[in-house]
Amino acid sequence: MFVTVILRYFFSITFRWSDELTRYIFIYVVFLGIPIAYRYREHVVIEVLVQFLPARMRRLLEIPVHLGVGLLMLAVGIAGAWLTFGRMGKPLTSGLQIPRAYMHAALPLGVFFLLLEIALKLQQAFRRRSGAP
Repeated sequence: MFVTVILRYFFSITFRWSDELTRYIFIYVVFLGIPIAYRYREHVVIEVLVQFLPARMRRLLEIPVHLGVGLLMLAVGIAGAWLTFGRMGKPLTSGLQIPRAYMHAALPLGVFFLLLEIALKLQQAFRRRSGAP
């Protein structure tokens, strides 16, 4: 992107595909970063409500919260997959000349990895509840 800006402003040279590629990379970084944020508990939470709950209540709500997020993300992932596969064979992007489905594939891919993280969190929560090591 830096080279593109330099070429554009100092030499009036523009590549149609560079902005598009940057946009796609940004989209993938966002959607693939969501599972990482979930793993390290860096996702958006309403701490004000959680901090007033006793520790026991927080532990009791851990599994239903993970299940709720998982079900919501499953619905989003299914919708994203429909969107992605609906774009197969459609017109190509203007700059890179690739199917638009590649851009839309970031959503179901990110949701897939997020569901794996949720499954790991649920497994850990069930182990803590059962007292297993």
